[in-house]
Amino acid sequence: MLRLLILSILFFLARWTLAQDTIPVYQEPFHHLVFANDEIRILDVRLQPGDTSAWHVHRDAITYIGLEGSRIWLDVPGEHPRSVYLPDDFWGGDTDYPEAPFVHRIANVGLQPFHLLAVEHLQTRTNPSGTDTFLDGWEVLDINPYFIIQRTTLDALSTREDLLQGHALLICRGEGDMLIQWPEGTVALDHGNWITWPSAAQVFTFTNQSPSPMELILLTY
Repeated sequence: MLRLLILSILFFLARWTLAQDTIPVYQEPFHHLVFANDEIRILDVRLQPGDTSAWHVHRDAITYIGLEGSRIWLDVPGEHPRSVYLPDDFWGGDTDYPEAPFVHRIANVGLQPFHLLAVEHLQTRTNPSGTDTFLDGWEVLDINPYFIIQRTTLDALSTREDLLQGHALLICRGEGDMLIQWPEGTVALDHGNWITWPSAAQVFTFTNQSPSPMELILLTY
């Protein structure tokens, strides 16, 4: 019994020591930093089957938008590793990291590539802002001090207009192209592509050019 206790202590100490040799999540090789300003970072996270990340630490509030799902192995110091299946269209996040930084590593132990967008909020917040940005016809997925997350689906070959305001990030999901037009520009997005813009209120026109429904995820920060 004593021998087993000693071995258990040594096991967890070894894992804890290893976990101290960590890097910030935005420097982890599978978490590609694709955008940053004073408020947010956007990380494009991709792991092929068999890939394992380095130990990394989260220090900022974060939200995740899934694009390609797989079975993911989670390894946290002092805990037994576990695996969870994350579907293509999952979303989630954690707002406690500014107060309690989190160390872990992950691996893709499934058979499919794994792909998500992770959005970190870099400023400390206590109350959600921009609640006037709620949109008719959009489903509210989450409201927290850092993000308001909304979702809508456009039927095949359909068009809609919305007045968008506040600092925001728009992510496209689905097979095909979504044409997005606003007074200052036009862009076509496909699955996993995104745009972000300043806070000025503008009318956006969304046109689903594909023969199947497509989804838009709006993160207001």
